[in-house]
Amino acid sequence: MPVNAQDKTKTVFVSISEKSSGITPTNNFDILKAKPYSNPLPPPSNSGSFRYTPPKGLPHGPLKPASDGSGRRAALVTGFRAFGSFGIPYTSSSVELGPGTTPIAANKRAFLSSTYPYRAIGKLTFRTSVGGPLAFCSASLIRKSIIVTAAHCVQRFGSGAVRFRDWQFTPGAHLATKPYGVWNPIGYVVPSTWSDGSDIGSGAARDNDIAIFLMAKKDGRFIGDVTGYFTYAANNYSFVQTDKTGNLNTAQLHTLGYAGLFDQGQIMQVSSGPSTTVIDGRAKVIRQGSNLTAGSSGGPWIANFGARQPNFSGGASAGIQSVPNVIVGVTSYGTMDPNAPKDNFSSQFAQNTAFPNAAYGMYGPGNIGAIINAACRERAPGSASTYAALGYCN
Repeated sequence: MPVNAQDKTKTVFVSISEKSSGITPTNNFDILKAKPYSNPLPPPSNSGSFRYTPPKGLPHGPLKPASDGSGRRAALVTGFRAFGSFGIPYTSSSVELGPGTTPIAANKRAFLSSTYPYRAIGKLTFRTSVGGPLAFCSASLIRKSIIVTAAHCVQRFGSGAVRFRDWQFTPGAHLATKPYGVWNPIGYVVPSTWSDGSDIGSGAARDNDIAIFLMAKKDGRFIGDVTGYFTYAANNYSFVQTDKTGNLNTAQLHTLGYAGLFDQGQIMQVSSGPSTTVIDGRAKVIRQGSNLTAGSSGGPWIANFGARQPNFSGGASAGIQSVPNVIVGVTSYGTMDPNAPKDNFSSQFAQNTAFPNAAYGMYGPGNIGAIINAACRERAPGSASTYAALGYCN
């Protein structure tokens, strides 16, 4: 695939104010009444998933350091991958709370999810129709004012201009506790191939089941200045392919979200383990053994997850490709039956047929770079400046 081929899509930023004119948005909702939402598409037409050998030498993206919300950013390490002499991926971090303050007392059950990096993940509530019941997916921050989720949490596949509505994001949600309040989006970007139903794949397995929301400020502050945010990368960041992994392209990833069958979807869940890139229904996806179910859709798949890396001595190091808290995909589909084989799948952040370029503006390659660029280059209403120039995309 030529890395600078012409982008065949017309993915654009959609202002929510334009789509919701004359409609009163949801206010003061009871987050406990929202129902988990899952990808309504059927499983891929093929009976299984098939291994592929990924292309070498593709760019991973800008890999700007993540932020913990304290104003401090992680050190940027480039050109490295986290695997040891046995050729098997791993990740390690200090097991302690991240820096910064939290509004939750340390002896409360909601305390951990109110600390970084967990508080950069939250519950995305919405309605699929006017006056319909609340549903929820999961989402996470990847820039100071951008959250990423699954495209199927914005609209049904191939539904054109028909979108869901009344989205709100609650970072670090735990039962009825909303430690950082509820935040509203300004607009969103969905890949045009998802909207028009042309995205490569079969059934639920699609190349580009990803979407972003640009979040409005609250009390003059960006959400990422309050909660912190992750970074992101494309094209197999932190994956390794060796005989020790059975020649599967493998990374150790954490997946997080609000799975509806666990704690009624009211408490954030985390699953971690070896994850492999596969072709499923012709789509480029990542597979992980996981029992997270409906409601976890849109939740992040994170390489090198943790509050902070330890201080090394005696020649020890973090390994290679060890930038902390790098999102490489979001939950797209998986096993609905908790008693069936437990596999979850993510549309991979990657260059693909719809998004072949090695760079979209300053936001990196492939699908993730393209949709962030589409939002950040947009001019804010009533301003001559783009959202990027106004700081939303830092």
